[in-house]
Amino acid sequence: MANTLPEVIKDIGRCREVVDILSREKVLAMDCEGISLGAEGPLTLIQIGTYSGHVYLFDILLNKDLLKKGRLRELVESKNIVKVIQSCSNDSAALHYQFNVTLQNVFDTQIANLVIQEHQGRKMAPLLKLDAICEKYSGNKGDFRQKEDVQTEWMKVTGDLWAKRPMTEEMILYAAGDVTSIVPEVYKNQKKYLLENNLWKKFEERVHEEIYYFIDPTLKLKRKERVDAITKEIIANIKATCPPNIRISDFEDDQDEIRALKRLNFREAPAISPLINRLKTEILQKDLNELSEKLDKEGDSFVANWKSKAWIFDSEKHPDVSIRESAKRVLKKMNDIALKDVCNKYNMNTKLSHVRDMEKETLRSLRPNGTSDPNIHPVALRLHWMLMEDDLDKKISEFQAKRLEFKMTEGFYRKMKFYIAKNTRVPPIIKRKAKMFKDELDLTFGRDVIPT
Repeated sequence: MANTLPEVIKDIGRCREVVDILSREKVLAMDCEGISLGAEGPLTLIQIGTYSGHVYLFDILLNKDLLKKGRLRELVESKNIVKVIQSCSNDSAALHYQFNVTLQNVFDTQIANLVIQEHQGRKMAPLLKLDAICEKYSGNKGDFRQKEDVQTEWMKVTGDLWAKRPMTEEMILYAAGDVTSIVPEVYKNQKKYLLENNLWKKFEERVHEEIYYFIDPTLKLKRKERVDAITKEIIANIKATCPPNIRISDFEDDQDEIRALKRLNFREAPAISPLINRLKTEILQKDLNELSEKLDKEGDSFVANWKSKAWIFDSEKHPDVSIRESAKRVLKKMNDIALKDVCNKYNMNTKLSHVRDMEKETLRSLRPNGTSDPNIHPVALRLHWMLMEDDLDKKISEFQAKRLEFKMTEGFYRKMKFYIAKNTRVPPIIKRKAKMFKDELDLTFGRDVIPT
């Protein structure tokens, strides 16, 4: 079996040889693995596959010089070779911020699917997982059970799985599967549809937006404004065309109207119409009930993500008391499970960059009574204070860049004053940084003035 596994490349000389081979290709499939992969989450592996099914795994963790000295960078930045990738924004951010490498000439299968769905009538097309993309555009869903097993391991058991060496056979096959599944059929069928329906220009604009989503703030804002405009259009259509007695249960799951109502901020709903306000309240309660049931059913095996948690924070401030109470209960269940995961997956040597964003929010929710708290697991306590220092450092950097245009929430300002207070038992370095930062804010905006 070992002889059939893709080659794992660690040596610069061999990397150059393989790059020479791959440079003759017109189209390559590509993917990256890492730990909480993104701008800060370390990139550890790059997978590249050919039309004929050959796959090479470049071990960036063991040899970061593969990108430059090994000339792998030339492939990634080549404008002549198409790189077929499923959802490239996090890969792009990691390459840019960690290696100063910029993805070029990308064919993003997720973006292609969105553009195609929009052409077929969807206004708010859903994102599809890789297996659904494969089934839709190649007719072959494939066996992704092994992929799910590996995903579960790094979500629940081994947070730094993609930093473990040597890689297991399961890890290697998982990494290879992400590139072999999207070429050639998915790529060819999506490209054919885009070209035949004059969608190529729109597709290229969206791919550019995806590549630079975490790099250029203006493109992130552009996408938000576009989706906000579509949301308003759909909501206005519901108001104009739906009968006043319609219920959330009358809509099909995941249709545009449901997706728009989920996206609509509940604070905006009352000003639109009583109907929209009622539907927004109904969908919040429905989603909270379903999530609560899922949490009860799955227990500690539940895997949360940022998208499944972010909207719940806001729901805690809803005017309807039942919504608020439901949100608090669900959030507590999610935090309890995530905290167990943190203590299970990580240890006293874990880097903060290895922790998932959703887990960081759980760590932020902790309220330790000092640098040592017997009621909080030592691993979670250590990561909590590391995160508090990191949050403070980012605010300081933001202030230094913006100065008079700097803004801070009242909540963060109160937290900073808490750090400074005489009897609070926070790490000394946080206390010092917070004191110096507040002194600078006082000089800039006036004593005890919150720059909101």
